[in-house]
Amino acid sequence: MKSKNLALTNGIVGLVGGIILLFGGWFIAGGIVSDAATGSISNTSGAAAFLNILKIAILALGIIALIYYKGDKRVGTASGVLLIVGGAIALIPFLGWIGGILAIIGGSLYLASLKHFSQPQA
Repeated sequence: MKSKNLALTNGIVGLVGGIILLFGGWFIAGGIVSDAATGSISNTSGAAAFLNILKIAILALGIIALIYYKGDKRVGTASGVLLIVGGAIALIPFLGWIGGILAIIGGSLYLASLKHFSQPQA
């Protein structure tokens, strides 16, 4: 019986990560304003590094879950594909918000599939 921990992790990371990616441009802009006031580049580069790590994590979790739940009727393939496409699109500059929307939808589908884990697999 396949574990539901990966589906729960993907759901949480998809939702929270997608919301963060939606506002990622504002985080970068805030870092730029803060760096202009202090004369450093640490805030902008820190925010950019965090967002890039988040994008790669969403992409990697989508790939891992797609392979792990292959052939499992409880978790559809659409949720994994949406995380993969969302993470890949988010890596393109200025398109992170679109990837965030796709990650939110994919994470929601993973969380919706959790109710199927109480039933035995057919």
